[in-house]
Amino acid sequence: MLVFFCDWVGVQKRSQQQEAIRQAIIALARPATPPEIHKLAAEQVPGVGLATVYRSLSKLIESGEARKVEVPGRPPHYERTSQGHHHFFVCEDCQKMFDLHGCSGGFQKMIPSGFHMKSHEIVIYGTCKQCAA
Repeated sequence: MLVFFCDWVGVQKRSQQQEAIRQAIIALARPATPPEIHKLAAEQVPGVGLATVYRSLSKLIESGEARKVEVPGRPPHYERTSQGHHHFFVCEDCQKMFDLHGCSGGFQKMIPSGFHMKSHEIVIYGTCKQCAA
């Protein structure tokens, strides 16, 4: 069951399917693949298609409400943009991606002299709590 929140800015009039997709992203509370989002949205609105999920994700990215997370060797994942700067944990067993909140920082001192860092991404691989049980 999806719990509806109204904390995203820039909310425009959406179809029931689009709203179910947006709410699925919120309910999953982690970066998710389109099939994962589709599965949850279809529980709320039976008959929503995977193509509709992809179209809605594009609209959510355009409006700044969602972002695409790309990690080498993994399919694209999508998450809310309100997360702020953070990194990711990828479970090598179930292939799910999870947010790691915060940042250790201090990377500038690792950069060679004369170089200037603009950004960074950290992905930690391992086994999630569910898979480890």
